[in-house]
Amino acid sequence: MKRKSVEKIFFGSMALVMVCLLAANAIGMGVSPAKTFLLAEETPPTLAYQGTFWVINNEHQELVVTVSVSGELSQYVTLGVSELRFREDHDALPVPFAIQLPANIRPGESTASIIVEQVLEEEEEEEKNKEKEGDKENKVISSKIVLKHKIIAQGAYPDKYVQAKLNFHESGNEIRMVSEVKNLGQQDLEKVQTKFYVNDKKQQEQVLETETTSLKKKENKLLDTSVTRDLFQLGEFEVRAVTLFDGQQVEISKKLLVGKPEVEVTYFDPYFIAFEINKYTLELLNKWNTLVENVFVDIEVKKDGQKIDSFRTKSVDIDKEARKRLQDYFDARNKNPGSYSFEMVVNFWDTYRMSSKTFQSELLPREIVEKAQQEGAARAISGEAVLEQEREGEKGKGWKKMAGWILAGIIAGSLILFGIYRYRHRQEYEGGDEAL
Repeated sequence: MKRKSVEKIFFGSMALVMVCLLAANAIGMGVSPAKTFLLAEETPPTLAYQGTFWVINNEHQELVVTVSVSGELSQYVTLGVSELRFREDHDALPVPFAIQLPANIRPGESTASIIVEQVLEEEEEEEKNKEKEGDKENKVISSKIVLKHKIIAQGAYPDKYVQAKLNFHESGNEIRMVSEVKNLGQQDLEKVQTKFYVNDKKQQEQVLETETTSLKKKENKLLDTSVTRDLFQLGEFEVRAVTLFDGQQVEISKKLLVGKPEVEVTYFDPYFIAFEINKYTLELLNKWNTLVENVFVDIEVKKDGQKIDSFRTKSVDIDKEARKRLQDYFDARNKNPGSYSFEMVVNFWDTYRMSSKTFQSELLPREIVEKAQQEGAARAISGEAVLEQEREGEKGKGWKKMAGWILAGIIAGSLILFGIYRYRHRQEYEGGDEAL
């Protein structure tokens, strides 16, 4: 490794030592340095980088920590220790490690983290007992403090290389798609353009193109185009941004969110029986174009503007642009007949909370409800009988009967309308009779 690179690593690491020490004072432990930075071109695969960082025991406690590694470069990191045991007289203990970078490391930053995890005393004792008993399965270690030493490897950029980012800006009925491009390669670029690919609400692919421009080395530009919001309904849409540069391309994707997720209560029972436990039906409509999970409704029951009760529905998942009916029980045993307000707030995804919506329902005496149900049942039976008779009769005879009923209905309706008119103008008719 070149001396200049070593000096960069050393001084960069030491600059972080004071920060780590200050942070360690607050939590009792720390790592120093916090990061290791490597240039891949100066650390070839034939040469492993040897490094060390320290775990600091500020409060001089007796404790045990485990050491492990994670991240995309984890398979190339070798740890010198897997566990550290601190005594009260230990200020710090070292963690040696080695990094053997791959030959095909990608351009830009690749990372790994060496994780230092404190083990609770009771967990350590429990683990010892398990090992004595030969039970090494279901091994669980709880931790109190977790610290990380980050390893960053910078891969070399080729002659032509573009870094791209994708963003959206919604304004009124227009959605602006922005591709932020930066030339990180070793040469200037003559032609750079981004094409956006997205399916609209009819699942038809829309292709949107930005202008074509040049891009000098290390230069950064915004390439953008706009699309009308009417092409989309509420929901999520996957957008692919393909940036073309001098015969090469880079592709990224991101979800475009149009509007906000919305779940609405569309139905609630209009009446219940007073002084009883009632089964209720509540219908929800998911207006979003993807599955919405963990949907439930908080309900406040009010009488004359005063809150008298509250309850929560069970939780359900609702498919995209679908309806879901919830059925449960509403306790009205201590509620008098009358008009009640049910203020409902829909919650979903553990984060979204809709604005409240109010439904009016009547609590009625049982005898009124039973009478209405009986009348409704009688009408339903009568209607079924008429339909059955029409099905069994001859077709021509059925049409004659239907025509007769229609004629009778017209006559009856005319008489009723005339009666209403006569009643509303009774003074005129009474005056006319007296004149005669």
